Amino acid sequence: MINLKPHISRIDKSFKEDLTRNYQLTIQLSLDGFSFVVYSTDKQRFIFLEHYLFHQVQEVTRLAAMIDEVILKRQWLAYAFQNVTVLVENESNVLVPMPLFDEKEKGSYLAFAQEFVENSRIVYDRLKNNESYNVYYLPHIFVSKIKDHWANATIVHSSSVLIESLLIENKNKGSEATVFVNVHKNRLEFVVIKNEKLLFYNTFKFQTKEDFVYFLLFSMEQLHLNPEVVPLYFMGSIEENSEIFTLTERYMRYLSFVERNKKLNYSYLLEEIPFHKHYLLYHTQRCEL
Repeated sequence: MINLKPHISRIDKSFKEDLTRNYQLTIQLSLDGFSFVVYSTDKQRFIFLEHYLFHQVQEVTRLAAMIDEVILKRQWLAYAFQNVTVLVENESNVLVPMPLFDEKEKGSYLAFAQEFVENSRIVYDRLKNNESYNVYYLPHIFVSKIKDHWANATIVHSSSVLIESLLIENKNKGSEATVFVNVHKNRLEFVVIKNEKLLFYNTFKFQTKEDFVYFLLFSMEQLHLNPEVVPLYFMGSIEENSEIFTLTERYMRYLSFVERNKKLNYSYLLEEIPFHKHYLLYHTQRCEL
């Protein structure tokens, strides 16, 4: 056991541990950390956000143990909620258009695009707005641990929320291409929306800021997108004064962070935290996955 402390913790005074049945819980899990938000359906706003950083977690078995440690600290997380959604982050996924999808062939789709992942099941999310299925590996130990704590939890891939939420938020916003980059510790997700449809999605591993910019600019070149014209919006683990942002700024004329969604309500305490860092948590319930 370790003395696990949250990296970020914001709790509205209206939050009550014995009222979890009136709350919606959204959790985001990765080898890098554990994050969650609580949405009060009575207050119609987000009232609790917490984020834990994991520095030495290299495999899913250790991550499963870390989930237990977080719940020991916040025991009410295992109480009954109105609903619970768990976002899983990994790179073992592939998008398949609806007309081409056959559930019996889901293993073949993954084998074509991803390496085999042992001790895992193959699952998929239906992306209504993208008219596709997101097929991915989900480790058995991961599912068991989630169901142990949240028996009725809905498990979805984080990229499903990313793609669906961006399509929803960019309806009726013109036909020009827009680039979105979701930044992780050593990985970036690259999304392009054009004509209100998904033009491109991919994920790249990087070690240095130069790697990051290379993958970004190379992808744009392949898609014939002009860095002098096309806007780019950052989200995820990135700061305005970071080396990645500063270097990207040299090559992109229109660079900013995703804006706070004005259709959603937040406790004033949560408004102190940059919205782009927890974009997926805030938008999960809007995606109908």
